[in-house]
Amino acid sequence: MDQDLPVVVVEAKINLGSPINNLRNRIDDIVAATTNVARTFDGPDRAPYKPCVAVLFVMEDSPQTNALRAMPRRGLSFPGDADPEPMSYIELVGNTFSQMLADGLLNAACYLTVDLQGEKISEPFPEQTFDAFATAIRAHVAASIEGRTRGPLSAASLGRVLSRGNDVEEVVSGLTSTPQGLSAAEAAVIRERRRVVSSLQQLALDEGTNETKIHEAIGARYWIFGGQYVGIADRRTIVPLDQYDVPLICADGSLEIVELKGPGAKLVRKHRNHFIVANDVHEAVNQCLNYLRALDEFGATLRTQYRNEFNVDFDFRRARGTVVIGHPSRTVSDEVTREQIDQTIRSYNAHLSRLTVLTYADLLESAERALQFASEESATPTARS
Repeated sequence: MDQDLPVVVVEAKINLGSPINNLRNRIDDIVAATTNVARTFDGPDRAPYKPCVAVLFVMEDSPQTNALRAMPRRGLSFPGDADPEPMSYIELVGNTFSQMLADGLLNAACYLTVDLQGEKISEPFPEQTFDAFATAIRAHVAASIEGRTRGPLSAASLGRVLSRGNDVEEVVSGLTSTPQGLSAAEAAVIRERRRVVSSLQQLALDEGTNETKIHEAIGARYWIFGGQYVGIADRRTIVPLDQYDVPLICADGSLEIVELKGPGAKLVRKHRNHFIVANDVHEAVNQCLNYLRALDEFGATLRTQYRNEFNVDFDFRRARGTVVIGHPSRTVSDEVTREQIDQTIRSYNAHLSRLTVLTYADLLESAERALQFASEESATPTARS
């Protein structure tokens, strides 16, 4: 590791006295892991962060692993094609690693065979000796150090690169086979997301920020609203005459319509001897309720149309809504406190069945707490055991 970035990732496998089925599984695991890492760091902006991917494989040298066996055909075959040459399992493993080295899936490989009876260790493939393995790793480390002197490569910059794409889940999945790489990638993405939340908090407090600015800043970052969402619908206009700010897709395929209002909107006002929500809140809630009513009325027809025309299956039945409006810090005064604002909105929400009112403070503080928890989990060694 260097500056929280993985520099070298070594996958070690030992196959001594194991059934042949286990051997095939181990090879498949290595191929899948290296392919995932290659896909994760594919592209000119991600390539500088790609770690050296190496494998250390120990294989038993026995009559069973040395016996020549017929090999299955790979890929397309046609009548008259020659059958693959028979080879032993020792040759199969070595040839697989040679092909992976040639394809760039592996940067270094150390392949050792062990004769348990004769107590002898051999290196059957010259490009997969321990010396070649160590030399390749040293060269990659040297190149990595040189690259860091030419430009700032850090976990934070990796997070920015990864978070610009829409494949963060795929990136994390691709790195799960390398614990160090997973830890660094998760930490980098979490840091970047916390930076985004911090900038949104500052933006919400800025007197010049309106609904349009906050909407542009949130963009496609659906994770800000919570972990129960899997994305944002491609079309903001689903029902005729209505255009949604953020149509969130829930994990069960249903929709949650988020209506964003300006962070400077008034939240509460005094009515007789108590506080009630201000007219801005009432108007935003009724606007969102109209969206939900229209989805109820047209949902069955729309579901069929979207499935047939766009190959998208949304469950429009009983969609939910969220109104994000105002910021207590821009409303708090001698007449009303943050606690009174929170209590008033909480009482108001208690009477709503399908819609929730949040302030920008509620939304962003919740996102920050979730990221803080994820950061602590990622940093805890026992979390990966």
